[in-house]
Amino acid sequence: MSKYNITEWTCGIGLMSGTSLDGIDLALCSFRLNNNKWEYNIDEAITYQYDEKIRKMLMQMPQMSGSELMIADRKLGKYYGELILNFLRTTHKKPEFIASHGHTIFHEPKMGMTFQAGHGASIAAETEIPVICDFRSSDVALNGQGAPLVPIGDKLLFEEFDALVNLGGFANISKEDSNKRIAFDICPVNIVFNHYARKTVCDFDKDGMLAAKGNPNPELLTKLNNLSYYSEPYPKSLGREWVEKTFLPIIEKSKVESINDILSTLVIHAVNQITQSTKHNKKILFTGGGVKNKFLIENLRKELKDSIVIPNETIIDFKEAMVFAFMGWLRLNDLPNTISSATGASKSTSAGAVYIP
Repeated sequence: MSKYNITEWTCGIGLMSGTSLDGIDLALCSFRLNNNKWEYNIDEAITYQYDEKIRKMLMQMPQMSGSELMIADRKLGKYYGELILNFLRTTHKKPEFIASHGHTIFHEPKMGMTFQAGHGASIAAETEIPVICDFRSSDVALNGQGAPLVPIGDKLLFEEFDALVNLGGFANISKEDSNKRIAFDICPVNIVFNHYARKTVCDFDKDGMLAAKGNPNPELLTKLNNLSYYSEPYPKSLGREWVEKTFLPIIEKSKVESINDILSTLVIHAVNQITQSTKHNKKILFTGGGVKNKFLIENLRKELKDSIVIPNETIIDFKEAMVFAFMGWLRLNDLPNTISSATGASKSTSAGAVYIP
């Protein structure tokens, strides 16, 4: 497939939409292989808030009929294409490709099923730029979790860190263990923080201020920490379904009524699980929107102290979008962009569907 020279800087766009519905990240990135080491630049980046009609559609998609889901998938792809064209009007570079993670609607790898909405052909038709998408399906078909996928970027672009933790809808970790890359979802973070913040007048808990005003509930905290997922071996991953079927019912059945107390409990729960997953690591890079939750980071620092590394804001906000652009670049060059030891698949692959307009 490749028609590119990987030793020359090549520009592409990465698109990432997190499960917490807090926006669409677009990162215009450049990559090259220099002396057998991958290099990258995030040239320009932006986060678009979802149009309210699109956000409501995304929330309804899990309950849609098959035909409704397909129509919505294509509508979302066209919307992504329009956002990308709008973004490109502000830049001075012409990307060679677009790599889209899309928005996860279903993710149940044990059932052999994963679905990230945002139809790639619709994006390609709208932008007239080649699109790589549907990165998870190949891995799931090979009996993998289809997640986390970012470890390929962690391994090749951020090798100086002992571990990397992304605080998005879910906290996930990637690190070397016994000379192999392992990765797994740690626990829910923004997906549940935002869920309870929306029960107030807020879309999210800015700086963790609501959680900071509350008090962790010991009984609820113990029940959450005792969930069977946390004792399962990796590779493993979490999805919206697990949150709705397993995690949220525990909170709803508890006697905790204060939203601030619930949020405070959720933060300490996340701190407990993240600390447990990183206790042997000395240099840990933290990225993702959750880094801006000051209450969460303050409590993590109490446990992990100087091990925490917080990068510049561009990396915090756009590392995942950049890594998906990198995965797209690897895909176009027929190079592996998944790591079987991280996902549990029978082999690593060059994953992603490619649409040429």
